[in-house]
This record gives sequence, C-alpha cells and structure tokens, in this order.
Amino acid sequence: MSEKNPPIEEKNTPSVIDETVAESPVKDETVAESPVIDETVAESPVKDETVTDAPAKEAGRKDRAAKPGHKRRKKELTEEELEEQKKKEKNKPKDIKKAAKRLISYITVHKRRLIIVAICVMLSTGIGTVAALLMQPIYDTLEQVVVKGNMDHHSAMAVIIRYIVMMAIANLLSSTMAIIYTKLMLHITVDTVKTLRRDLFNHLQYLPVGYFDRHKTGEIMSRFTSDVARINDLVNDSFPTIISSTIQAVMTLSIMIYYSWKITLTLTFAVVLMVLVVIGITNLCSPLFKKHQKAMGECNGYMEEYIRGIKAVKVFCFEERSKARFNELNENYRKIGVKANIIGGFMGPIVSMIARVNYAISVTLGVGMVLKGKMSVANLIVYLNYASGYGGPVISIAGCYSSLISALAGAERIFEVLDTPFEEDNGNVTLAKVVEGIMGYEEDAENGSLAWKVPQEDGTAQYVPVHCEVDIKDLTFAYEEGRNVIKHVTTHANSGQKLAFVGSTGAGKTTITNLINRFYEVEEGEITIDGINIKDIKKADLRSSMAFVLQDARLFAGTIAENIRYGKLDATDEEIVAAAKLANAHSFIEKLPEGYETSLRADGVNISQGQGQLLNIARAAVSDRPLLVLDEATSSVDTRTERQIEKGMDQLMDGKTVLVIAHRLSTVRNSQNIVVLEDGEIIEHGDHQSLIDYGGKYYQLYTGMFEMT
Repeated sequence: MSEKNPPIEEKNTPSVIDETVAESPVKDETVAESPVIDETVAESPVKDETVTDAPAKEAGRKDRAAKPGHKRRKKELTEEELEEQKKKEKNKPKDIKKAAKRLISYITVHKRRLIIVAICVMLSTGIGTVAALLMQPIYDTLEQVVVKGNMDHHSAMAVIIRYIVMMAIANLLSSTMAIIYTKLMLHITVDTVKTLRRDLFNHLQYLPVGYFDRHKTGEIMSRFTSDVARINDLVNDSFPTIISSTIQAVMTLSIMIYYSWKITLTLTFAVVLMVLVVIGITNLCSPLFKKHQKAMGECNGYMEEYIRGIKAVKVFCFEERSKARFNELNENYRKIGVKANIIGGFMGPIVSMIARVNYAISVTLGVGMVLKGKMSVANLIVYLNYASGYGGPVISIAGCYSSLISALAGAERIFEVLDTPFEEDNGNVTLAKVVEGIMGYEEDAENGSLAWKVPQEDGTAQYVPVHCEVDIKDLTFAYEEGRNVIKHVTTHANSGQKLAFVGSTGAGKTTITNLINRFYEVEEGEITIDGINIKDIKKADLRSSMAFVLQDARLFAGTIAENIRYGKLDATDEEIVAAAKLANAHSFIEKLPEGYETSLRADGVNISQGQGQLLNIARAAVSDRPLLVLDEATSSVDTRTERQIEKGMDQLMDGKTVLVIAHRLSTVRNSQNIVVLEDGEIIEHGDHQSLIDYGGKYYQLYTGMFEMT
C-alpha cells in the first residue's frame, strides 16, 4: 500500500474506527470517516418534511393565528387547504408581461419578414374592407331602375357588371396578399419554434444534475411538446389575426362614422362593454391555463414513468392501480381544461351577443332616419352590412386572447427553465497533450501524453502529467442541510491502484463518485487528482479524464457500433471491435443478424440487460481514459458472464486508477484498498485478506453471515 494508505497494523487487521476516533475532531490520514449518501436521498435531493416537523408547524400556525390582525380564513385552513392554496398561488402566471416581452424578442428576429407580413395583412384587410363599398353604386343603380325608373336595364346591367368585376379584382388582390403573408408567417413560426426548442435543449445540457433529480422527465418534455405547440399556434394564427382584425375594426368604424356618426355613437358603449368582458375573462383564464399546462406535464410525466417501468408494472400486476392513477391525473387535466376553456369560450358568445344587440339598435335607428329622409335606403343597406360585420373583428381579437394567455403561460414555463442557473464551473485547469523537451513540457496534440495545464499567476502554465492519483480528504456532504450522507471520509488511491467501496445500499458509495465527477460540488473537505483540487479543474476536462461504467446501462437508439463509439466519437471500426473483445461483447455481437450494424431501440430494449452492460463496458474501453469508475458494473450480469467480464476488465484496468463500487464482493477481491462504508462513515478499510483476517463487517458480508441490503 502507499504511504497515504499504510498497511494494516500488526496482525494485518484492518483499521477500524472506534467510538473514540469517531468523536475526535482530529483527522487521521490513515483512517477516513466516510460520509455516505443514502441511495434514495441521492436520487431525490428534494426536501422531505418529516413527521417530526408537524408539531412545530402546528405550533407555528397557532402562534400566527393568535396575532391580532391575522386573517381568520388562514387561521382556520387545514393542511390540505393550505397545500391547495399554495398550488393555486404557484399556478398563477408570475409575470405575463415579462413572458410576452421575451417571446416577442424571439419573433422580432425576423423583422423584414414581419414588416412584409404586416404590409400584406394591411393590404389584404384594407382592400377586402373597402371592396364592400363597391356595393353602394350597385344598390344606387338598382334603385334608379326599380324604384325611380330613371335608367334602362341594359345600361344598369353594364354598370353593375363593371362594379362586380372591380369587386372580383379587389377580392383577388386581397386573397393574393393573404397567401403571401400566410406563407411568410409559416416560415416565421417554424423558425421561432425551432429557436425556442434549440435554446431550451442547449440550456438543459448545462443544468446541474440536481435539476433533473427534482423534475420528472415527462414534466420537462411537456416544455418541448405542449408548451411549444401553443406558442406555435399563437405565432402562426393569432399574430396575423390580431393585425387583420384591428385594421378591419378601425376601417369599418371609420366607414360607419362617415355614413352616420349618430348611429355609430351607439357602438361606443358596445365597444367599451366588449373590452371589459375581454379583460375580465382574460384575468379569470390566466391562472387556469397555466394550471392546465402543469396538469398536462404531470400526465406526461406519469406516462413516461409507466412506459419505462412497464415490466415492473406487469410483474407486480399493477395495471389496475396504474390505470386508476392515470385516470385520476387525466381527470384532473380534463376538469381544469374544461373549466379554462368554458370560461374562455364565454368570451366569443358574450361579445357576439353585444354585437347583435347593437346591430338591432342600429337597424332601428337607421330605419327611423330613412323614414325621415335623412338617409337613403342604399346607404342604410351598406351601413348595416358593415355594422353586422363589426362584431366579427372584435370577436376574433377576443378569441385570440384565449390562445394568447395559454401560449404565454407555456412561454413562462419555458423561460423558467431558461432562467435556471447553469452548472457552476470556476475551474481553470484543463487537459492538454504534451511531450517532454529540453526546455520542459511542450504541447503536442498529435503525439503528446495527457497532462493537467495549470495556469500560473505570471501568465505561464505548469504541466502536471496525468496519473490520476486520487485523494479524498475529510469529505463531508449533504444533499439537504443537516442530513449528512458522507461524514469525514478520508482515503487514497495511488496511480494504477484499484480502490473499492463496499457497503449497504444508501451507505454513500455512489455519492462519492458523484462528487468525484462534480455532479455535485464538495461542501466540506476536498478531493484532489494528481494533487489538484477538482474544483480547480474545468468540469469538461475533469470528466474527459474519466470513463464510467454505471449500473444503469444507458443505450441510445442507433447501431451497436454507434453506441460503443459514444465513448470516443472518432474511434475507428477496428478500435470498436477491439473494445468489444476487451469487454467480451464481441461474441454475442457477431451472432446478431447485422453484427455491429444491428439497430438498437432506446435503452437497448431489444437485447438483454447483461448484453447492454457489456456494450456499456465496451464504451468505456474504447474511451481509454486514465481513471475508470465502475459503479455496480457487473450487477446486471450472471456470475458466468461476470467472470468473463472480469478477465476483460483486468486488461481494461491495466495501468489505470480504478474506483469500484460493488455489492458483489467477488469483484473487489483484488483491490489494493477496500473501504467499507456504513451510514456515511468508514468503519473498516484494508485489502481483502486483511479484512477477512480481521473478521469484522467485511468478513460477515463476504461469508454471508450478514446480508448486504
């Protein structure tokens, strides 16, 4: 053993931390207490409110209730009512204006197209609205022929046909403009949605692992699907509709004022009433649409979990419970959707009713003016034609508000993700390839060997050859404040050594590897590689020095060769085959119909779990990195396959520093240092034989006297 991990004293007994040592604040470099994270806690760093908190909370509520001026309704709320109130507050859009402003910034990138769209919309709407005025001379001509008899039929028909042709040309131009702006809006919409999806996906790449621990996959996916779809509908449909309807409403109002400002004055009250209805219903709909989006995310999340765990569902006959749970979520989604859409749907009928009542008033007043000789019949017909259609633009704008609020609620959810801070990385040490020359180390990307490039204060750089000598010093870590899962762990692995962590589930083994690769940041103590604190190493470079074989053999849709090449994107076919042979995967790959070109479905569901793990090991082998982390690497394979893997692993581990986490103690027997963890602390450490001779926890685990859970 190294100096930092000296041999076991006297009888070759392992160092055991007794109560005196555990209580002592003095750090022993030989014996390291190991803060361990519970596997459950590790996977779910979200705060858990324990039962012991309940009395304190109840007391707090009583104290608040006792204060003068405290609202009676809050004092009387139960736990369930308080929780429901929190949910309602959470579902309210936080800042619709801010979300709208940010969404507009994505759309206005296409300024030129938008200007052309606006011009085309104005021309299309303007021509279409004015074209209706061509009915005036037609009505006048008919009046001259039928009522007054001042014009012969032949002349009247010529006039009517001329105006009909003009109307046809106007409508053709209007339709042409509509086709142009529709096509342009389609391009703007697709580009906007593409940019949103790209920014969202790119942002996810740099979020800390803890974010994904706290959010379900389906909930995140709903940002890419339902939320983006609503924005797509808003940009593609609502934007031109709002412009068109606004122009049409203004032009129609102007024409109606021209024909009779007195009758049009009655519209003022109708318009004010319509606006109040729109504002009132919009305020009611806003929180409901956001709640609706969230309910959809919950449904998607549950479906994603169900599909991923379909085997467990069937094995444990959980189908009926799954159906019941999904029906509950689906019913909640339906209820919220019905409520939101019913309230939003009231807007159109109410506005339409106001418009029709106003139309009836306009007819009454117009007939009165005709009877008094203050308006011709033709003018009244044209006026009423515009009056009957005036409610249309307002209804269209009102209808857009529903989709507008829904889209802004979705946009707000997307921007919540985009506003999540990136994973912090303050490291400045990077990896470089160097060769040793007369003047020291020089960078050579082609022929050099790996070294850490450490910036110096004078602007130069010091190169430290990568040996991956790992030091863990007085390491303490907690996912939640006050609940340490790793407690004062100190241990060491020399370059080329194999360091193993064993212990019960939740002892903190996987947490240590999560800290080594900086999925989570070290809070107390430190971890160094080749004497460099990992906090000073850029995360990408730190992880580029490590190869991981995890318990979950994550495979992707694609060929077997592509999945192995994931460890080294520029790997040649020969390197892929060599890595597969090293992992003992070559034999089963060759038996597949298409060999290395066999297509795998997501998660490799069309091959066995053991075969998937062999490919996972081959992926690590092809990466050929100096530090190898094996987290329950053989837990998914049978003992025969495990022995085959171990032979390949011996070659894979040759010359590398290896950190092993294992339940099967047979896989750690040849480790130079075995650390036994319990409740986040080191209780024993030493090599296999010394731990067996000592007869402690490791001996009990190895001989089966104590079952590791």
